[in-house]
Amino acid sequence: VKVIAKVKINGKEYGAICNITIHPKLYQTALKIESNKKEMIAGETCFLKAYLFVNVGSWVPLANKTIEWKFIVGNDTIIKKTKTNAQGIAKIPFFYSNALENITAIIEANFPRNLSGDIDYDGSKANLTLKIIPEKPGDFPVVLIHGWVGSISDALLNFTWYNLTQKLIANGFKVLDFDITKPGIQWLTYEPNWGEHHIPWIAAKVCDKIKEALILNGYPLNQTIDIVAHSMGGLVARFMAEHYMADVDYWNDNWNGTGYPWYGDGDPDITIGPYQIDDLIVVGTPCHGVPPNINETLLKTIIKYAFFPWWMAQVPDMIYNSPFLQAMGYKTIDLIDYYAVGGDIGIGEEVDFDGDGIPHRSDGLCPTESPYLEGRPLFILVGAAWPAGEEDHLSLIGINDTVHQYIMKHLIN
Repeated sequence: VKVIAKVKINGKEYGAICNITIHPKLYQTALKIESNKKEMIAGETCFLKAYLFVNVGSWVPLANKTIEWKFIVGNDTIIKKTKTNAQGIAKIPFFYSNALENITAIIEANFPRNLSGDIDYDGSKANLTLKIIPEKPGDFPVVLIHGWVGSISDALLNFTWYNLTQKLIANGFKVLDFDITKPGIQWLTYEPNWGEHHIPWIAAKVCDKIKEALILNGYPLNQTIDIVAHSMGGLVARFMAEHYMADVDYWNDNWNGTGYPWYGDGDPDITIGPYQIDDLIVVGTPCHGVPPNINETLLKTIIKYAFFPWWMAQVPDMIYNSPFLQAMGYKTIDLIDYYAVGGDIGIGEEVDFDGDGIPHRSDGLCPTESPYLEGRPLFILVGAAWPAGEEDHLSLIGINDTVHQYIMKHLIN
């Protein structure tokens, strides 16, 4: 800073100049980061913590400050920001799924120098490395979640999952067994009394069943899983992935669009979430809903649904613009890999949910593009209903080998 002093005495001006250097009073900071893993399989979620301290005569935690994270994996760079809590700790999950070979992630945390506040802090940095190894079949158990009334009979359940299960096992995948006391793979089923409840409530019960099956099969409760879901099962799985720790005991029939229509007793019910789910692959899932005027004769003859009680709670959840679908929205989160499959048998109104200008009809029940979520891939198969084709709602998941190969491909890549 240049200081100039001037004075006029008896008409004569006198002056002097001096330069002053001002140094900010910078408080020294220190940053440390740690990871719960030194090595992870692609598709797992790693949890990182940054600890920020400031020296004010002694080292104390520095709260409510922004930590800038940089994740460098090969040619990919991911930038995130988090804030420290009252203990000076900032937490962040790290998810990376598509490693084709062993690769090292460089993780950097930075607290930039801050000269704009009431107190000025010097910056600090920390880094660590994390080894990522490619996923191989069998690393994560595959959970198969069927759709609405999917377990109403053994025949329907077997048709839905038998062929895919045999192919998964033959290719080295492990399908989660929900009853190890019986021979063969026993799939997840819904209980008869679930029918009167909405999808969030069912998702909570599915979480309980998955955790029980993990324990019975010798896995830890936090085991990473892949999910393949059919029809409404995809909405159940999406709810788990997108509303971790939600409290869902009750439903508000008078919901006005504020908050969520589900609520609870204060105890979280959704206990499996995005940190535990790697891939979510859905087939014929009505993420955008189904029309309210589906032909029941068509359902009975082509789709083989013998009974379709529209008043049951989950069915209104799946109608276009239902409160449930409005609350869910039409995009998912970054912590899972989401893939969708839709069938078009030339029946129903044309709709263009993915916005590519090419509308499609339906698989006989679910509009072809209804599984689409913003920015995520949608694989469309155009054909006919069985026996002329395998692109109808049930055949897509039950017997369509193209769909099965797509599923196995994306469970790894």
